[in-house]
Amino acid sequence: MEYDSLISLIDSIASDFLFIDGKKIDVPAAGKFFNKLEALIKEADNRKISQMKSVAAGLNSLLEKIVLNDIDDEAGFNAFEKGIILMQKIGESFKNTGGYEGDIETFAESICALTGEQRAESKEQGVRQRALADNEIQDESLLRDFIIEGLEYIDEIEVNLLDLEQEPENLDCVNAIFRPFHSIKGVAGFLNLETIRDLAHILENLLDRVRSKEISVSSRLIDIILDGTDALKALIIKLKEDLEGNSAEPLEIDLAALRKRIECVEQDVPDTVEVKKLGGILVEDGAITEENLEQGLEVAQQSIPPKKNGEALISEGKVTPKQALRKQTGQAADTAVIRVNIKKLDDLIDMVGELVITQSMIRQNSFVLSNSDRRLSRDVSRLSSITSELQKTSTRLRMVPIKQTFQRMSRLVRDLSRDAGKQVAVVMEGEDTEIDRNMVEEIYNPLVHMVRNAVDHGIDSSEERIKLGKPEKGMIRLKAFHRGGNIVIEISDDGKGLDRDLILKKAVEKKLIDSSQDLSDQDIYKLIFLPGFSTAAKVTDISGRGVGMDVVKQAVEKLRCKIEIDSAINKGSTFALSFPLTMAIIDGMIVRVGSERYILPTTAIRQLLRPVEDSYNNIVGKGETINVMGNLLPLVRLYKIFGIEPEHKNPWGAIVVVVEGENRSKCLLVDEILGEEEVVIKSLGESLKSAKGVSGGAILGDGNVGLILDPEGLFELSERLG
Repeated sequence: MEYDSLISLIDSIASDFLFIDGKKIDVPAAGKFFNKLEALIKEADNRKISQMKSVAAGLNSLLEKIVLNDIDDEAGFNAFEKGIILMQKIGESFKNTGGYEGDIETFAESICALTGEQRAESKEQGVRQRALADNEIQDESLLRDFIIEGLEYIDEIEVNLLDLEQEPENLDCVNAIFRPFHSIKGVAGFLNLETIRDLAHILENLLDRVRSKEISVSSRLIDIILDGTDALKALIIKLKEDLEGNSAEPLEIDLAALRKRIECVEQDVPDTVEVKKLGGILVEDGAITEENLEQGLEVAQQSIPPKKNGEALISEGKVTPKQALRKQTGQAADTAVIRVNIKKLDDLIDMVGELVITQSMIRQNSFVLSNSDRRLSRDVSRLSSITSELQKTSTRLRMVPIKQTFQRMSRLVRDLSRDAGKQVAVVMEGEDTEIDRNMVEEIYNPLVHMVRNAVDHGIDSSEERIKLGKPEKGMIRLKAFHRGGNIVIEISDDGKGLDRDLILKKAVEKKLIDSSQDLSDQDIYKLIFLPGFSTAAKVTDISGRGVGMDVVKQAVEKLRCKIEIDSAINKGSTFALSFPLTMAIIDGMIVRVGSERYILPTTAIRQLLRPVEDSYNNIVGKGETINVMGNLLPLVRLYKIFGIEPEHKNPWGAIVVVVEGENRSKCLLVDEILGEEEVVIKSLGESLKSAKGVSGGAILGDGNVGLILDPEGLFELSERLG
């Protein structure tokens, strides 16, 4: 039994080696090997097994050369395999006979020949000092690999920590958290990233004590590991910024204070580290003066009921809500990573888009259309089929699961609910639903604001929930699924629900609407997306003065998204956001006005009709309208907006397209519907990106450009023209 732990460690290295793909040891795999080899060297040294120590140290040096690409991968791989087999022989021999009489010189010389180094025994503990000075970058590609892996490990840790909080006795969760810290420590040590290595090491040790049941899992323990994880993430992101030359300011993380808190957890004593309050942070940042802070504290103490310091500073105008909340509104770093150079992937998708356009032009070429050659027709049809399939495949390459975004929301809910003094659980459904990587980045902020409002305004306190016969713990449900050509994301809560009458009253008070307007429930609910609109009785650190929901509205407009709201008092609310799967392609209806062609997003089209003369009205104060199924909808003459000569000026001689904008519908007058087509969106450039009524362009089948119309922008233009 004396040598069982040593043999077990060697077998673990051998097992990891078996699962290496393609005879190539990458940085993450190397990190695991470095950790295990150093543990093996230490144990062999303690047991005075010089042969084992020498072979393990040689493998350590060999591994450095493999990762740094200083030697051929296959030669290094084969030598590494021989070293593992030799260590197994040494271990078995010591277990059976207490010694090893075999030859290790041949192996040692082969390692020296490969690495070009002296014998490992001549180095301290047989391990070469692997990295250069702290601030020097040894190998850019290695650092980039570490950054990608490190951020993925951080996400993995966060998810498993939240699971551990729900199941404190689950050792599988503890192990799942321990392993990423261990890997980060190993690779960071190899790259000489001492701060990252040391922090990962103390967090790993803390988890090891949990594994050995020296420390029990508590909310306090989860908090400190989450804080340590946040610090690790910030350090890795800072490394990424330094590598890209984008770092403007030094990173401010009090690692000493963090270590002190970890020590307090390990010793089971109260934290001795003073947590900085908002006022102190604002003074340090230069946002307010000490005098401002003292005045704010005085106002807070004299208020009935007493206010929080942050509330007092905001109400006194000493600081804006945005300044007060900036520490809580950090943006996500890389929300998704695809193991292909993103620039190359985007270039590929752009070229596939060009191929789609070209094949469409070939298909609509007059020569091809008029040619009776069956073989040519068959080949063109085959080209169209292959191009369409290639387009779908290339688009899928950029698709990533929405799981990572949902997991971030889960962490956000945990932090916000603690700040608000509420108990909230998160349920996720459909987290494997895939969405365009670029879309993930765009929807992150809107989801953050909606989750913030769900926690702050939606979920009731435990006392209120018990009075209403609800479970003490509130629930927020995040759900994603595909519907048609769109992805739908639902954010639901079982809280207070939206008060229709209160929203309507506030909107009238703020003169956002006319009290005589006949609005549906959906129209009233959507008033909460107007800038500055809020029904909150007081400002909170979580959601602010109605700041945030207008960000959701802006994202909705930018992403061609529809939003639906379902709510019931004291039962909760559901916000359903329907996004296109990708921002690069759009399903469009091609319409003709005079000699020009335009593209209308099919998601905005409600109805197509050729109106009768009696349905047309010109009402004083309201302008031209068309009666559509009993509703008088304003008429928008596209030819007037774009200054072109139409084929038809009378609505009953033309075609009317009923389209939806943000909260309203109007009728667009066009001469002809040319058909529906999937088109590749092209930017109009910097000079036209802010043009109203147009959201982009697309190259049509004949090679000409068609403008993609933005319904809401068209409505605004038509109102200006009168």
